[in-house]
Amino acid sequence: MNKKIVYILSIIVLIVVLLPFILNFFKPKYRNVFEEIYHDEYYHATNSFLRTTSTLNSVPDIEENKTSGLFYGSILEQYRSEALPLGVESISYSFFFPDDKLENGNMSINFRFLHTNGDFIDIYYVYGHNSGKLVQSVGIIGEKRLTEFNQIMEYVELKKISLSPYFSTSEELLRNKVIPDWLRVYSSRFSKDNWGDVTIIHDSVEIQKFE
Repeated sequence: MNKKIVYILSIIVLIVVLLPFILNFFKPKYRNVFEEIYHDEYYHATNSFLRTTSTLNSVPDIEENKTSGLFYGSILEQYRSEALPLGVESISYSFFFPDDKLENGNMSINFRFLHTNGDFIDIYYVYGHNSGKLVQSVGIIGEKRLTEFNQIMEYVELKKISLSPYFSTSEELLRNKVIPDWLRVYSSRFSKDNWGDVTIIHDSVEIQKFE
C-alpha cells in the first residue's frame, strides 16, 4: 500500500473519530432541558425534511404521532395508556407556537389524575420560551372546569379534597419518568438531577397554606 493511500485513509479515520465532537461543538447550547424539548419539537414540525417524527416520538411509551407539522400552531404528544403508572389517567406534552413561530410560545407537561369522587385533577408544568421558569398549576374538572385559584380553593374545601398527593406524585413523575425518558432519546448535556438554568414556581406552595 503506497504512502498516498495510507495518508488518505488516515485522514478519513481522523475525520470519522472527530466528527461526533465537531457536531457536538456546533450543536445549539440551550439553557435548560425544557428549551431542548421545545426547540426540538418545533424543528421537527417545521424544518425537517419531509416532516420527520419528533424526538419525543422515539420514547417507547409515547404514542406514535401520525400527524406532521403544526395544527393551528399546536402539537400534542401523549403517553400510551397502557404505559401509565397506576392511578395516573394521562401524561402528555402540549406545545403552542403562535403564528407557527418559535418566539412567544410555550410548552406544557400535563398530568391527569382521577379522584375517588370522579373529578379529574390536572397538574400542569408550563414553560414559556426563553422564560427560564417552569410554572406549576392545577385545574379541576368536575361538574364544571375550574382553573382560577380562588375557585379551586373554595371547591377543594367544600369537597374536602387534598391536592398535596397530586402535586407530589406529578413532580416525582416529572423527575423520575418524563425527564429521564427524554434523556434516553436525546443527546443532552443535562441530567435527571440537573435541568439547567430554570426556576420552578409552585402553585402547591400557596395551596398547601390553605389545606
